Amino acid sequence: MTNSTRFLRCVAAIAPLLFVVPAAGQSGVERQIVILAPSADDPRVELTRAALEFWNRTLTEVGVDVRLREKSVVVAPPGVRAIETFARFVAQRGGRIPKGASGPQPPPELRAVGGDVVLLLSRQPLLPFAWPLVGSPDYFVTIRAPEPRRPEDTRVLRNVIAHELGHTLGLTHHRASFTLMCGPCSSIAAADDTLEWLPLTDIDLERLRTIHARP
Repeated sequence: MTNSTRFLRCVAAIAPLLFVVPAAGQSGVERQIVILAPSADDPRVELTRAALEFWNRTLTEVGVDVRLREKSVVVAPPGVRAIETFARFVAQRGGRIPKGASGPQPPPELRAVGGDVVLLLSRQPLLPFAWPLVGSPDYFVTIRAPEPRRPEDTRVLRNVIAHELGHTLGLTHHRASFTLMCGPCSSIAAADDTLEWLPLTDIDLERLRTIHARP
């Protein structure tokens, strides 16, 4: 078993517990994404932008009006240590703690960022997740640090970012191998390296149409 497979199977163990379905009637809106990066040249910024383009292209093809838009990239924001600490807490305990108002509350530094989704490009080698919050932001997404010695890591990270953003759109895990929302997600590492994006299933596409149906 490769390190990539072990890592992504660990993601699968925690991620089913780290999402909620967006409320009905959110069609026709732009969901603002704030990217928190340790540096302006972090390669994951461009991977995140590519994932946003992937989702907006997909949402257009599906025929729904919701879009994901980059609001800003904030480099080394004030209070980033508190945000990283909260990210580590969720990554380590996400399967064992309640979500929403009864769960652990984010630090004020995270609340102050704004946006609908805050996406942290972490300095830590932690498990990626999409964690629902009450209020603004309504999702906190964290992406692990890159592993430069893994030659396939850019492709893996690109799909991991898209996978977590998929949870913020209401998609859930399934067991269809070699697909974007797979759970377990070991197929992200094992997939044909000629694929830029792992595919969505027909069930994924229908779920997007249902959740984000026009009023």
